[in-house]
Amino acid sequence: MPALRLPSLVHLFLVVVTCLLAGLARAADVPTAPQLRIDPGEHTATIKRIAADRAGRWLVTASNDKTARVWDLADGRLVTTLRPPMGPGDEGKLNAVAISPDGETVAVAGWTGWDWDGSASIYLFDRGSGRLRQRLVGLEDVVLHLTFSPDGRQLAASVGVAGVRIFALPEGRMLGADREYGEEDSHGVEFSPDGRRLVTTGWDGKLRLYDVGPSGLNLRARESAPGGRKPYRARFSPDGRWIAVGFVDTSVMNVLAADTLALRATLETTGVGGVLGTPAWSRDGTRLHAAGGANRDGQFFIRRWPMSGARAGAPVDWPVARDSVFDLAALPDGSIAFGSGEPTWGVVDGSGRVRLRHAPAVADYRNSAAGFSLSADGSRVRFSYEVLGRSPSVFDVRRRALLAPDTPDLQPPRFAAPGLVITDWMDTTAPKCNGQPVALKQYESSRSLALLPDAAGRPTGFVLGADWSLRAFDVEGRERWRQPVPGTVWSLNVSADGRWVVAAYSDGTIRWHRATDGAEQLAFYPHPDRKRWVLWSPSGFFDASPGAESLIGWHVNRGRDQAADFFPAAQFRTKFYRPDVIAALLDTADEAQALARADAEAGRRTTRTDIAQALPPVVRVVSPGEGDRFTKPQVQLRYRARTAADAPVTGAKVLVDGRPLETARGLRPVGNADADGVEFVLDLTLPGRDVVVSVVAENRHGPSEARSVRLRWDGQAEAVLKPRLYVLAIGVAAYDDAKLKLGFPVKDAEDVVAAFQAQSSLYREVVVKLLRNPSAPEFLDGLEWLRDEVTARDVGAFFYAGHGMNDRDNDFYFLTREAVPDRLRRTAVPYLEVKKTLGALPSKVLAFIDACHSGNAMGGRRGVADINAVASDLAAAENGVVVFTSSTGNQFSLEDEAWRNGAFTKALVEGLNGQADLISDGRITIAELEAWIADRVKKLTRNQQTPTTTRPPAISDFPIAVTR
Repeated sequence: MPALRLPSLVHLFLVVVTCLLAGLARAADVPTAPQLRIDPGEHTATIKRIAADRAGRWLVTASNDKTARVWDLADGRLVTTLRPPMGPGDEGKLNAVAISPDGETVAVAGWTGWDWDGSASIYLFDRGSGRLRQRLVGLEDVVLHLTFSPDGRQLAASVGVAGVRIFALPEGRMLGADREYGEEDSHGVEFSPDGRRLVTTGWDGKLRLYDVGPSGLNLRARESAPGGRKPYRARFSPDGRWIAVGFVDTSVMNVLAADTLALRATLETTGVGGVLGTPAWSRDGTRLHAAGGANRDGQFFIRRWPMSGARAGAPVDWPVARDSVFDLAALPDGSIAFGSGEPTWGVVDGSGRVRLRHAPAVADYRNSAAGFSLSADGSRVRFSYEVLGRSPSVFDVRRRALLAPDTPDLQPPRFAAPGLVITDWMDTTAPKCNGQPVALKQYESSRSLALLPDAAGRPTGFVLGADWSLRAFDVEGRERWRQPVPGTVWSLNVSADGRWVVAAYSDGTIRWHRATDGAEQLAFYPHPDRKRWVLWSPSGFFDASPGAESLIGWHVNRGRDQAADFFPAAQFRTKFYRPDVIAALLDTADEAQALARADAEAGRRTTRTDIAQALPPVVRVVSPGEGDRFTKPQVQLRYRARTAADAPVTGAKVLVDGRPLETARGLRPVGNADADGVEFVLDLTLPGRDVVVSVVAENRHGPSEARSVRLRWDGQAEAVLKPRLYVLAIGVAAYDDAKLKLGFPVKDAEDVVAAFQAQSSLYREVVVKLLRNPSAPEFLDGLEWLRDEVTARDVGAFFYAGHGMNDRDNDFYFLTREAVPDRLRRTAVPYLEVKKTLGALPSKVLAFIDACHSGNAMGGRRGVADINAVASDLAAAENGVVVFTSSTGNQFSLEDEAWRNGAFTKALVEGLNGQADLISDGRITIAELEAWIADRVKKLTRNQQTPTTTRPPAISDFPIAVTR
């Protein structure tokens, strides 16, 4: 296997040093303009530090993506995202995180506050709510490590070249400092188990041991670290007798006497293939673990030694990641948590089995430059989800769809041409153009290259992608333009027409830059699940696959002393969901022109939206807390809702396991508004089982994001009754307008009804209403029937086969028998009616939708309608519907005489009748049905049709059919 192109630990820390030397200009205050960001619910950049509480219940992770996250170690679920204020560039990148022993307070720091204060801050957050409690200020350098004392009353910090600081909590008073670190960084700081001593590492080659007392720090010993020049982390053994030390310039792992720093043992590190910078003792002290850049064949591993005091036994290696492991945290049960640069985190049990592992949320474009291919106009790009070009795919911007990797007419980047020879450009700090050096920033490495052509294909220069910049040069190596970047530029290509520079970044995005000036015009984020994607313009106009529109959103700062907010793009769907603008951008290469063209074609005029003036509420649950137990159904929910003064909260919805709760009573404000909003009280009656309770507040701008807590039932077990299944099935084929006629929607509806009626063993009763070629009033009567009949103990299902259409305002309609495409408001059923009905049902709800644009209905095809927004909206947390659609937003849905069904319905019925039982356990779950339909429809239609399934985050997988 070729060697992976991976940034070393040393290189990554030089990034911090370089930023300091750059002397960036300080802004007057925290930026107030909303900042468009990716947020897939996982980290999108290197996880630099992790920490766990004493009980091993919570894991916190800090990342260069400018967020810290709190995870439930029982199941790996994300509990809270902590958002310090941030700015462009490096401001907000997190290098350090710690959690108090009781698990209630999280400290984060890094490049935090430097851009507006000229010094760094440490932010102390409430773990449960994400509220910023306190800010420790005035630190003279970037913070690289944090740790709490065992009693939680002190916090120590490694402050780069400014040495070490220790603070008393909760008052935040600085107890002591040592600034004498020889102008080299302090990278690690650790309390002894009794809290009376502190050990630090410095890149001056020294270890320092301090006594910690009421008056602060007293330097007890300062010794050169035996075994290496750059000690990285040092950790006390649980009995306080030993200190393990790792380095970033050597693979040595040493054990020292904790009272004198004298060397006691050098552990076996043969075959490491890298460095072991981070040690971690097991909680009982019988094992020592270490990791860092240790790898073999691209697999990065944790090495474990059995320990008897300072004596070590034979080591074993546990592969855990595909990039450097930056931190380890020991857990009470003997397992070890890790965080890596992929970015990912996980937990390894005592036998080396990976018990939890969060897959990276970004595609890995490293070592795939040769396969990063473009169509001549830049509209189609071939990329890979995995390193070394593995798992390739193609995205078509015009069709806004993922295509097969063998899509033709795509060209790789050009690296050389007669008269233009670029050398030393791959992973070096000194690239050359025709033998002459090309200037980069100090410590910055070049990572990717592509030649710039003219209209005839002759090279006119080249583009270099580096760690911190994207730059274009002429044939003499003179810089034409330079753009800051969201991450390392792993791959580059230039369209053959010379209009687009397309770059693949380490944050998982692919971005289209104008070749003339490098200005970004379009960004694409393909989620590694290979299904979801989102495409957006600089102002936030977007298109997305179903369920993907929450993968990006706006970060909004609230000043120095408040946690920032994040608003997913889904909350602004009505104003920013603009596939037409995205489609026009490729031709115009200018967002303003693309918007004008799209508006002209649609016959409308867009008013620009100021995000900051149109924010929905922000909600946090006050009580009960995450994981609390309840023994009686009656529970009082307290939550705080923060909203703009001119947009008060107008209502709230409580969801239980993703569905509306019928028995929520009252909307009572408690007290007056403050910086954290107004507190409200709701009286709930919950079912007697473990539940996830979510609250959504609304103002005139729309609903908030749902905020949830998981509650454990400790009362008497309830009898479990089979649910009833209510099915509203609608098929429209015989339209009054003969041009709209279709072949099989009525039969589709009949076949789906029959498939569900065969499920009498799973349901107490299957009750159906079948509507064949209904009028609009009959359609609405069917919705009313569903709403009247379904209770919280039931399952509701909606099936529609026929035409759907968007009007000029982009509102979606289901076409009934009398539909007239030019008069949809009077002759068809608006999607809003379906949404109101399905969103209000208290039960689990399934929607199966096979609807397309009637204007293209011909030749056995149901025409194209943009159903993506409908699916995403129905599956939003406040609506909570599991949605299956027959195709993506701009594909035809196919029907065929040979099947006597639409392809989607044929696959659905086959799946319900047993073929979706993919693990042969007699049950067919949502996930299994999704997988079956996706594969079957693609085969039936020869990849012309891609069905989608969108499930709300609070809805767990559940069986909808059985085979026996």
